[in-house]
Order: sequence, then C-alpha cells, then structure tokens
Amino acid sequence: MIKDNPRVWSDLLLDVLWAYRTSKRDAIDCTPYDLVYGHEALLPVEVSIRTARVDKQCSMTPEAYQEAMSIMNLDVEARRAWALDTLIKQKRLTVKSYNKRVRKKSFKVNELVWKVRLPMGHKDHFYGKWTPQWEGPFKVIKVYSGNSYGLQDPNGEMTRNINGKFIKAYHPTIWEKYAQNIQKSFPEFWENKQRE
Repeated sequence: MIKDNPRVWSDLLLDVLWAYRTSKRDAIDCTPYDLVYGHEALLPVEVSIRTARVDKQCSMTPEAYQEAMSIMNLDVEARRAWALDTLIKQKRLTVKSYNKRVRKKSFKVNELVWKVRLPMGHKDHFYGKWTPQWEGPFKVIKVYSGNSYGLQDPNGEMTRNINGKFIKAYHPTIWEKYAQNIQKSFPEFWENKQRE
C-alpha cells in the first residue's frame, strides 16, 4: 500500500501500531496490549460479528464486569515479571550464541601485525580481484583501552590509532622464513649479500 503512494504513510500509522500491539509475540507469549492492560484487546471484527466474548461482556452487570477486570489485573504484574525474565533469558542465550563465534584478539607491544587496507573492498585496477586486503607488517607501539592500538610502519612512522578488529597477527611468508633461516645459518654469506 505504501509502495504505491509513499506520502500517505502517516495515515496508515495508527492501523500499523494497532496491528503490532495486538499481535502475539513469541518472545513474551502474549500481546503487548495484554501486558499493558491485563486482557486481550477487543477487536472491531469481534464487535461486528458478536463473538462469545462480546456477548459475555454485554450480559454482565457493571459491578460484575468491574470485579472480573480487577481479578484479571491481579496477575498482570506477575505476567509482566515473567515476560521480563523470559526476555532476559533470551537475551543471554543470544549473547552466548554470538560470543561462541567471536574470537577475541589482543596484541602486545612490539608484536608484528597486518593492517587491513582501507577503504575495505577497494580493488586496484592492475591486480583486480587479487588486490591485497592486508598490508604490513606493522609493529604495535602502544595499546590503548577499547581494543585500540598505535602502530608503527616498517619505515618507523607512526600510523593513526586503529581498532583491533582491523588488524590481525602477522605470520611471515615462506620466503621470509627462508631468508631468516639463511641469515641464522650462514651469517657471513648474508652480510656479504647485504654489502653487494
């Protein structure tokens, strides 16, 4: 309805809110209307077709109706507390489920890390889909609160502070490991190569 004429959304707002408030929620096992007023809403359709609930309410005296409503309202607080407890339990389950998939990353000072290339998803025209997504290695110089880190690039320049979700542990490539092994095994050879 709104897709055809988007300027009339405000005319439909009351109907949408009524539908939302009188629809049963799985999380609390009742309607929001029920939690507020202590009983289910009387829908216009029920009045027009004269359901059993409407007949029962119409046949009651005002005093009997008042007494029935006060009895219903006695357990409203208990239902509200139960709904709140249910929501809190579901929230805990959601947090637990989410935290199973989250791996906490923390880095120490002088540790080498990769930094994501920003903007993320940017593709170089030359490399296309093989554009590197990470750059580095960078050295962690300072650890800030809130999972933020101060990094230093290989030239010794400080970079902007970066959130820990945009960095990952640095692991040397096979060629870097090979060079390190040669450097350790044959230091004289390595010094001669560096002089050349």
